[in-house]
Parts: sequence; structure tokens; C-alpha cells
Amino acid sequence: MPNPLRHAAALLVAALLLPCMPRPVHAAYHALESIPVESPVYRMVEDLAASYGFGSAFLHTQPWDRADLGRFLDELALNRPSASDDPLVVRLRRELESGGGPGGWDALVRAEDERSSVELSPYARANFSEDRARREIVRDFRAGVQASVAFGEGLLGWADFYSGTTSAGPHGNPADSRHFGLIEGVQLNSYFDRATLTWRGRWGRVQAGHTWLRWGPGAWGTMAQSDGAPAFDVIEARVPLPGRMQLEWFVASLDPVTQSYLAGHRLEIRPSGSLDISFSELARFDGNGSAPQYLLPLVPYSLIEKRLLKSGDAGADSTDRWAKNNVMWAADVAWRWRPGVRVYGEVAVDDISFSSEKRPRALAWQLGLDARRVRGGRAWTARAEYARVYQFTYSVFHAHDFSFAGYPTGFELGPDVDRANARLEYRTGPEWAFGAEGSYRRKGEGRLGQYYVPGSGALDNMVLTGVLDVDTRAALTADWSPAPGLSAGLTAGWAQVAALGHQDGVDESGPWGATRLTLRW
Repeated sequence: MPNPLRHAAALLVAALLLPCMPRPVHAAYHALESIPVESPVYRMVEDLAASYGFGSAFLHTQPWDRADLGRFLDELALNRPSASDDPLVVRLRRELESGGGPGGWDALVRAEDERSSVELSPYARANFSEDRARREIVRDFRAGVQASVAFGEGLLGWADFYSGTTSAGPHGNPADSRHFGLIEGVQLNSYFDRATLTWRGRWGRVQAGHTWLRWGPGAWGTMAQSDGAPAFDVIEARVPLPGRMQLEWFVASLDPVTQSYLAGHRLEIRPSGSLDISFSELARFDGNGSAPQYLLPLVPYSLIEKRLLKSGDAGADSTDRWAKNNVMWAADVAWRWRPGVRVYGEVAVDDISFSSEKRPRALAWQLGLDARRVRGGRAWTARAEYARVYQFTYSVFHAHDFSFAGYPTGFELGPDVDRANARLEYRTGPEWAFGAEGSYRRKGEGRLGQYYVPGSGALDNMVLTGVLDVDTRAALTADWSPAPGLSAGLTAGWAQVAALGHQDGVDESGPWGATRLTLRW
């Protein structure tokens, strides 16, 4: 059976992109190499935006590629020459180019001619964390290779293959290698973190492969499209529009067996150098035959559902699985209120009903503040954020939930939760940063997949439900990164948990901490 995503990808490439003339390139530092959505680079960019303005960059549609970061820094230096000495600007410049010293190595293996290049960069990662209050230990030790093949400046294939210990979380190493791994094993699993093919021309960019997408300004999580679930197979396109706007859209395959998909389109607007506004729509739907329709970026997803419901025999299926979808709308804004101060917010509304039935509000929202002060080669940064997700958000009675592999594709903690985070950071230079951070989280008993049953009458989901699992913690951090190929970090703190696992009287407290080390050659 033909794969609709494959044909749609070919059409997008043909429609949006013009061929690029081949030129000599270095693939490991190619402009089209994506910066992972979990990278600290994005927080650094937002801190710089608080100090100097947003410029023309589309900050909150991620991932960026290295060309996006380079343009942002070049524009910053052009508009504010004094920013070139900012420790974060120096740090991010080093992220873009190799150089001498620890971590500034070129790729270990390189082969190139006048048209193309191939590069292999082996790496090792050793991350360890222990939380005595929650009785959790996570070991994420990996050794792998990042491989890239570039043709000219317009086409790049990139992949990250590794072997390592199993580890928890959406960015961890899957435990069941029979389902996820390349080589079977329980304690040592081989897998790939990302694998993408990117083509960029004067009219836009198309990327296809296995990766994460992240939308929104949140530092500790976003409401509508986050990296809180594992990477998925996706086709994504971005095109610039007049008036300093950018349109992005994607279709992702969540499960090819059940034909489950996630689609989204997003318009990000830059009306000024101090304001960034975005509007997004997401849909969860089923059926291979429907995927090409969701690749049309300007058609509202609710109209697609209505068209499918009125055609064929979809209504004969009691669950309307192949016709119905679950639609979420979201908006986010970031405003540089004054030099050094940036405020932001996001709201997501899941499955709005326009009927007369009174249904609980399936909402998620957050507010945040980012303040920064630079003195010579040093800088202070303060950041605070509050997020709230109501019960029943991300789930619907016809089972088109915003979830993947048991994780939400929206806010990483799912529904029925609120959380406050704060961090104070002191950067002594491009290499070193020291911080103090804390969080307060309350999680109700509402879970992902728990939906409102139509006809149940009015329900109050504005309060957290059941026995609350309350988590309070604080920590000190230290991070060192002299170059792209070397980074290390340490976190040490104390945590207190009340009603662990929603069990009254089960209260725990104790130290928690983490170490991080990455070497890439």
C-alpha cells in the first residue's frame, strides 16, 4: 500500500524548494544541522532576547538549525555591537564553530569533494541522577556516533546511533529492545536518538525523519506541542511569509499499526523587535488515508473532520474512529517589556464544544518572567514560571488523545497538575554558569487518558482532584562547557514529597542530585 506521507513529502519538496548549487561543505558543522530541542542553547537565546530584543528570529518554533542561530547572533551584533562581548554571545559563537582546546575538535572522520561531504563524530555521554525522596535512580550511559552526509548547502542527512543502558523518560533509552532497539538486549540497548533528512532553499525548509518538535516560550515545559513524549516519525515544513511571519506545519506518525497520527500548523508573527506572537492548531486523528489532507497547512482541522463525517460510511462506526479528530488551539506571546526583562505566556484549549451542553474547561496555561543583567563579561539571570493544566485536558471520549507511548505530547506532567519553577543564575564567563533553583509541584489523581463523558453534566475541574502528590525541592547547580564537544554539569539539592504516589501519610524527604558529562569528537 502506498505511503501517503512519502508522497506528500515529495510534493512539499518540489513545491517549496529550489535546487541549491553544490559547494564544499563540512557536514558536522553544516548550517542545516538541527539543535536538539532539549539543548540549553534555547534558554541562552531567550536570555539574549530579554537583553537585546528578538530581532527577526522566530524564537519559539523549535528546533532551530545552526543557520538560525548564526543569523540571530549576526543580527544581534549588527544592531547592538556591544553585545558581541556578552558572555552568552561568546558561548554561542563557540557552539557554531570548531576551534582549539578541549571540546573544540573537528570530526574524527571526514571525507569530502567539491560537491559533498561525509563526517563521523563518535561521542560518549554519562548522565546519572538519584532522588532519595522519590526512590528513583536513573543511569543514562551511552556511546555512539553522529553521522552526517551533506550535498552542497541545501541538503543534509543526519543521524545519531548509540548503545547504552536503559533509562527512563521520553528522552531516555527505551527498555524493551524487542520493540525499539536495533540489537536485542535488556541492560544494554542499541537505538537511534534522531535521524533526519533536511532540505532548505530560498522558499522554505522541509525536514523528514525521526525527531522532536517543540512550540512555545516555556522554560520548563510547553502546553500544546512539547518534547514531553518520545521522538516520532514526522514530515515538517516551514516557509517565511511577508510581514515578518513564518508558517510551520507537520504530520507525525505515532503508531503505524493503529494508524495513529498527530498534525499541527503554526503561525508565528514578529510585529516588532520586542514582541513575538504565535497561533497554533493541533489535531489527533487516525487513518493513513486522511494524512494527506492534514498536510494542507491552511485548512482548519475541524473542517476536515466534518468533511470525513459526511462522506462514505464513517458514521456507521460507533466510535467514528476514522473520521473524528481531537483538535487543540493554542496561542503564546513573549514581550520584551524593557531592556533586560521579558514576560511570556501560553494558553491551550483542548476540544472546545459549541453545543449547549455545559462541559468542563479542558485548558492548559502558563505565565513566565525572564530578567537579565550584564556587567562586563559576567551576567545575572532570574527566571520564574507558573504552569497549570486542568483535568481532562489532552483526552477525549473517542480515544484520540494527545499522547504517545504513554506520555503527553503537550505539558510533560499531563493533566490535573500545577507547578511553579524559579532559577537564579550567575554566569562568570562563556564557560561557567552557577545557579540556584527550586520548584513546587502539586499533582492530582487525574491521569492522561481520563476523559469527560458527554452527558455527565457540569463538573468542576478547576481544582486539583483526589489526594495530591506535593513535591517541593531546591538545588544548586554548576555547568561547564568550553566548546561544542565538551560539557559537564552537577546538581545537588534536597527534596520533600507529601503523599508520595497519592497515598495519604506516605511522606518522604532526602537529597537528590545529578551529574552530566558529554564528549563529542
